[in-house]
Amino acid sequence: MNKIKAWIKSSKCDFALFIILLILANLVGHKAFFRMDFTGSKSYSLSKASKQLVKTISEPVTIRVFFDENLPSPYNTYAQYVKDLLEEYRGAANKNFNLIFMDMDKQDNRSLAYDFGLGQVQIQEIKNNEVGFKQVYMGMVISYGDSVELLDGITSIDGLEYKVTAALSRMIDKSDALAGLGADEKLDLTLYLSNELLDFGISGIDQVGNLVQAAVSEVNQQNKGRINFKTHSPSSKEAEELVNKYGIQAISYQNAGQTNTAAIGLVLEFKDKYRILPLYIERSIFGYMLSGSSDLRVDLNDAISGILSKSLKVGYITGHNELELENENYCANFNALLSQTYEIVSLDLSKQDIPASMNCLIINGPQYDFAEEELYKIDQFVMKGGNLMVYLDPLATVPSTTGYSQYDYIANENNLDRLLEKYGIKRNYEMIMDESCYVQSSQTNGSYNLYWAPMLQKTELAKHPVTNNLGYVIMLQMGSFELNAPQGIKTTVLAKSTEKAWTEGPGLVLNPMLLTPNKEAEKSYDMAVLLEGKFESAFAAAPENNTEAGETEININTDSHLSKGTLAGKIFFASSSALTTRQVVDANGSNPVAMMTLNMVDYMNGREELCSMRTKGLGISTFTLKSKAAEKFAQYFNIIGIVVLVALVGFIVYRKRSRRRAAIQKKYNPNDERFMTSKKEAKNENKGADNE
Repeated sequence: MNKIKAWIKSSKCDFALFIILLILANLVGHKAFFRMDFTGSKSYSLSKASKQLVKTISEPVTIRVFFDENLPSPYNTYAQYVKDLLEEYRGAANKNFNLIFMDMDKQDNRSLAYDFGLGQVQIQEIKNNEVGFKQVYMGMVISYGDSVELLDGITSIDGLEYKVTAALSRMIDKSDALAGLGADEKLDLTLYLSNELLDFGISGIDQVGNLVQAAVSEVNQQNKGRINFKTHSPSSKEAEELVNKYGIQAISYQNAGQTNTAAIGLVLEFKDKYRILPLYIERSIFGYMLSGSSDLRVDLNDAISGILSKSLKVGYITGHNELELENENYCANFNALLSQTYEIVSLDLSKQDIPASMNCLIINGPQYDFAEEELYKIDQFVMKGGNLMVYLDPLATVPSTTGYSQYDYIANENNLDRLLEKYGIKRNYEMIMDESCYVQSSQTNGSYNLYWAPMLQKTELAKHPVTNNLGYVIMLQMGSFELNAPQGIKTTVLAKSTEKAWTEGPGLVLNPMLLTPNKEAEKSYDMAVLLEGKFESAFAAAPENNTEAGETEININTDSHLSKGTLAGKIFFASSSALTTRQVVDANGSNPVAMMTLNMVDYMNGREELCSMRTKGLGISTFTLKSKAAEKFAQYFNIIGIVVLVALVGFIVYRKRSRRRAAIQKKYNPNDERFMTSKKEAKNENKGADNE
């Protein structure tokens, strides 16, 4: 006992306790992970929505990360970011969340990545002063129940958290929906292919059935065999009906002097819902060929998610020559991106009412006036707290008579202005031009400015969840408008031009060679605005019903008109429908305009968290310069000036240190033989010695 007491009092015990304390601290630190994120967009922290999602997972979810080791810069930083982000998910999740980092040096793991359908990415590598290329794996596979989703080719960290959370959310919704299907309920996938097309020598068309069948077999393994696949060869009359019903591709051909119609398309249906998978015929320099999806399996899984997910419904107004959602030349990308999260419902207000469950309406590029009853339905929707998104062009196109361009532009008047003006927006029939714009390069004409495509930076965008972290936003063919919001309405100008903008009215010719800046009229113009609050109705009363009353009709009062909003609503107005077209919205939703548009829909549907999640890592700090000379100076200063400045500072520091060293030496040890005097001092010392 005495020995134990002596040991406890000795320094050996202190050292042993210190080691035990270090071990315990490491164990606690491993479990209680903590770090601080000082980035403006919180790029390295999970959003509340992501934490809540993984915290409430009811079935096991597994994320397998397939990243090669020793990636060159900057891809090694991407790999580290992916690891850190997924560790954040694991820290916030419950016991059903599993994370596995695959060792890609093992052949079994590389084979597993191939089996899942992950592709290798070609990256550039500089080694031994030589530039080369290598194929690497940079992706992850998410498994939930019988569902599998791939995030392949992760060559950018922008919006990665949004992609992971969105994929998890889709899988959970789809799995729950599949679990809710009856034992005999299946989704029907139909390949519509006219037999006549097989005789036209179209490359790849004879194998399309086998390709689709192979994709269906793989998807059925992941989705409990819920896909029922069949093929159908429609007659000429049937083909026309299918084209009108689904929007699949029609091909006209001559047979014995008679024009017939063939059709090709891949349609997934369940009850009253359907999705069109990309499959069509196009012409190339080698002749006609079958085109569409590079991976039918991925598209089929996306289509299943779109049909079965319990997504919010967004109304899309039709009947006034609005932009068509399915049209590849216009809104196909916009439609596909929204359909990943929302169910888009086309509404013809002349025949339908707005469903009570609908939270948001989109009016996109109407060219015809609305009926009085249609305007009233929209107005009362807003009065009840509904959210309205309006994309309305300042000018409309008509066939050109000048020969300078394909179209002439006239004022795009629309009686929707009656509502907008009451809510606080007065349109001008003028298109905004801006000297700060997209510059297009041509081998024949060199570079020229597309003044009607202003390029906005952070200084022209509001500090708002919709536009935070965005830059280089191309606002195409925007119109000017004036704001006069009623009292009590919160107004946020989301986007505006620079001070070097002017407007062009009807008669405009969109030819960069014929446009010159109007310096005297230049100023900043608003381009997109968000209004929030309780609005006043544009109607004093409900429109009268023109139906004559019969003698037996009971005269009762059914007036439910709302003269003022009972709930706060939101109205977003952008002065161009071009913002929803494929000209500025890419298929992946990764460019700034696409992100701004998707953020706006999320914000209108109360999903503000998704806005910041989508643009994480996109923080862009731009240098605002007022002249070309300043731009050139900044360019050369960054290339040469910083190097010269660093060298100059280094030389100054060196001289100051040398003088300080010499002063100290002279004061405290002047007779040291190592002390080096200047030539002038040495000459003076020699002269003094001669005099002595």
